[in-house]
Amino acid sequence: MRLSGFFKKKAKTDGQPVNVPAAPAEIKAAEQTEAGKIVEKETPPHRFIIRCRYLEEQYGIVVPEVYKKFFTRFDIDENHTFYRPFWMEGTPYTDLFYTEDFVKYIMERYMELHAEDYEPEKFQEMMDYGKCYFLHKENRFESDWVDISFIDRCYEELGRNRDCLIIGLNIYATCGGAEFLILSGDKKGYFAGCYHGMDKEIEHAGITVQYEILDHYRLVSEEILHR
Repeated sequence: MRLSGFFKKKAKTDGQPVNVPAAPAEIKAAEQTEAGKIVEKETPPHRFIIRCRYLEEQYGIVVPEVYKKFFTRFDIDENHTFYRPFWMEGTPYTDLFYTEDFVKYIMERYMELHAEDYEPEKFQEMMDYGKCYFLHKENRFESDWVDISFIDRCYEELGRNRDCLIIGLNIYATCGGAEFLILSGDKKGYFAGCYHGMDKEIEHAGITVQYEILDHYRLVSEEILHR
């Protein structure tokens, strides 16, 4: 997968190329007091930065820097398709997808530790249910009624690094599928779709498994600025 090209690209507004700078979370402004002294005053953080902090503290949703820099740099309507999901009331609607590397790691470790107990149907069931029981705030896989502890063990071994996963913030959904803003993995700053039947089958370490994937990746910045 290609890394997001957001920082390397130039956006265009009013027909002129504009480099997208990294916006600091807080900007200090100089003010002159009545005594004539120059003092440093901290201006409040951008409201989107405040919103991102709230999403992480309240729901465990980590918003990548690529979105923070873009949405604090450009004045985007809060009702815009790609901005509105961050402002929806209540628990954000997300979905989780495995990266291929994470799937392969699980397969390798399973055969190293449980080769004698391997049953294709049970392994596939574990993988299918696992993606539905990721607790964002605790950053772990857990279910009270289906055993997905092995997936969480593998996630722990990889440092509970969210970039092992593809976390998608829902843009919209229909009966045929959905599209998501990518919050983790190597496609942060992109949006992509998942439609019924979009599964990938891989064979690795003596195991064959299917898992749901995203496709049709497009840069959010380009979609907003060039339309």
